[in-house]
Amino acid sequence: MADEKKPATRPQMSKRRIGSTPGQTPDGDITPKTGARRTKKVLYIEIDDEVTTIYDRLKGIKIKNLYLVVPKRAILFQSIVNLKILKRKAEDLGKNIYIVTNDQNGIHLAGKIGLPVYDKLDGHEHPSLVSGKFMEDQQNITPLKASINTLDENIPTRRKEKKFTISEMLNRGGRSGLAALAKNLARHQSKPKKEKFAEEKGKLVLVAPNRHALVSLVIVSLLILVTITYIALPGATIALTPKSNVIDTSVNVTMANIETNRAELDTHPVNMIPSYKITKKIQKVFSYQATGKLFEGKNATGKVTIVNTSNNSWPLVEKTRFQTSDGLVFRLQSPVTVQAAASAEEPGKLEVTVVADEFDAYDQVIGQKGNIGPSRFFLPGLSSENQKRLYAESFEAFTGGETIVIKQISAEDIEAARAKMESDLRASAEAELQAYVKERNEAQKANLELVKGGDAIEMSAPSVSIAGGLAGQRLDSFDVNGEIVASGVAYSKDDLLGILKTELKLKQNPQKRLYRIDEESLSYRVIDTEKGSGKIKITATLKGIEEYDISPERENGARLIRKVKEHVLNMPIDEAEVYIQNLPEIDKVHVESWPAWAPNMPGIPDNIKIEIKRSS
Repeated sequence: MADEKKPATRPQMSKRRIGSTPGQTPDGDITPKTGARRTKKVLYIEIDDEVTTIYDRLKGIKIKNLYLVVPKRAILFQSIVNLKILKRKAEDLGKNIYIVTNDQNGIHLAGKIGLPVYDKLDGHEHPSLVSGKFMEDQQNITPLKASINTLDENIPTRRKEKKFTISEMLNRGGRSGLAALAKNLARHQSKPKKEKFAEEKGKLVLVAPNRHALVSLVIVSLLILVTITYIALPGATIALTPKSNVIDTSVNVTMANIETNRAELDTHPVNMIPSYKITKKIQKVFSYQATGKLFEGKNATGKVTIVNTSNNSWPLVEKTRFQTSDGLVFRLQSPVTVQAAASAEEPGKLEVTVVADEFDAYDQVIGQKGNIGPSRFFLPGLSSENQKRLYAESFEAFTGGETIVIKQISAEDIEAARAKMESDLRASAEAELQAYVKERNEAQKANLELVKGGDAIEMSAPSVSIAGGLAGQRLDSFDVNGEIVASGVAYSKDDLLGILKTELKLKQNPQKRLYRIDEESLSYRVIDTEKGSGKIKITATLKGIEEYDISPERENGARLIRKVKEHVLNMPIDEAEVYIQNLPEIDKVHVESWPAWAPNMPGIPDNIKIEIKRSS
């Protein structure tokens, strides 16, 4: 139709990035505004960028002057060597680099090697220097890449032609109106298809991975992980016990009485220590049991048959003893003669009466114990050979024995009690003095020891007191009293140990350390006693344990540990243990590896840990 308006032509939009010229990338050498070649560029450095990473970025840029914006605590500032390498590499590329940072350490390091340092970037001027602000030519900073710098053709636009309703199109007449309606409908139907196609085209389609490929990827990843673990992660702990030995020292020491030798002791003579006289009165009392026995019971009697297997008759005197195997003694009451044996099968026999003694072979009362049953008797007065030829047997039980015993004090009991008291007093003198020294230590917070041996301990004559008229009295026991005065010499154990420890350290091997001093091993013997001057000379001995000093803090120990680590790298564990065990400084070695199945030592020295064990 003549009056139908033509649709307006749609404007063409450029798809080039904003600020770019055709055929030029954002990192090029041409400025987007003027087209002139740029001489400066700003690079932003990440905190974990290595020198090699920064160098690779510099190689790809043709601009000569580069400003590196470096954050605080960046790896680049961890060492001045990093900055020196970067500066030398930039000079090799013919570039000038400038550091922009607020990191004080970076500012200090860059200043030391002569790199210009700035503390910020200004909008229309050069960065301000740390040492002052200098005005330079305005620099062109490459803008950040925009996320979207193009126009979307599908953005809706306002239509310029007039819209017609369906009724208006039909009223305008005939086929032309219907044709326009059909054309318009066709255009609307085709448009969703294109949009749908574009939407489907832009969608991200996820495709399920191939199962075999996924399994292969997992297996390869595991193999890589195992390889890394086997090479980098294995570790070992080596427990070393240094070789040790016992050393001892002996020193002659003089103990001088502090009262009589004070002037000499004040001069602190070598190997002389003060001593102290200790005196104590010792008193004892005990009850002594009477051993005298008064038998008032009855003796058992019985009949025995004497057997003579010899070829001669055998006369026996009165009171001949017949004894049982458990020591009961019976006596013949009258003399008899036992006829000889008629033959080997028919010995001579004679039946007699015997009576039990008051005490058996062990000096115990027989009494009722004499009422024994049928038994065999030997004659203790005969030799062992004749005891086989002549013996006795009983066939009936003995009777009549009663036990009634009364104790009484004998003269022997009194003498024995006196001797026992004197012995106890002398024997207890040292222990009593020792106890007295202990009490004194507790009271005075001292560490005194009693000198033992030789004539160091002196005692008076023991005094024993027993009541008179006790002999023959029927008593079970009686009291005995005794007294003695004992004196000894005490010394300070700390003083003696001080001398011996000093001497022991002088005997120590320079390559070893004195691991332990055994104070319990202190011993001495008295070699001379001068009672007039109050001096006692002794030879004292002390033992200690020294071991090789393999502590890593010591030079020798650090050298040994370094030697061990370097030698056993990648060595089989068994061979490593044998090697270490054969070192002269080592007594025992034990290696624990991780993982436990690892056959060899780690290949990295830092993965080997050394532990020092002490000898027990």
